Amino acid sequence: MQADQDTHESSEPILRREERNSTNWIATIRIPNGEDIPCTVKDVSKSGAKIGVPAYHVLPDTFLLRIIGRDFVCMVKLAWRRGDYVGVRIERVGKVPPPPAKAVGSVKQAPPPAPRPVDAAPPPAEPGGIGIRSRRRGLSTL
Repeated sequence: MQADQDTHESSEPILRREERNSTNWIATIRIPNGEDIPCTVKDVSKSGAKIGVPAYHVLPDTFLLRIIGRDFVCMVKLAWRRGDYVGVRIERVGKVPPPPAKAVGSVKQAPPPAPRPVDAAPPPAEPGGIGIRSRRRGLSTL
């Protein structure tokens, strides 16, 4: 029987360098050719993680791991693989840049109307009420 890092036959606790926290995070693996592979993070510690990814996916020695809904991405190194699970060592952690914010005033506005020639007839009255003139006015003749 093959020994597993995550289970132990006796009731003695498994000694680890760091505490592992159980998770069920949805994540993606980005491999160097740009392909994203969906996966889940089953547990995580300060230095590594256990990832669920189907065994038919071939993984390189190093790749990016991005947790969906979190603002960081990890450069990880493959440590072991057993069926649909892989263990990784976290080499580097970086922040995911926020989506570009819309700048105030970046909404395109319609260009101002072209000026009306001085000798042109006034525009027809706009609807809005009987006997109420529109506030829109042409150029002054002064």
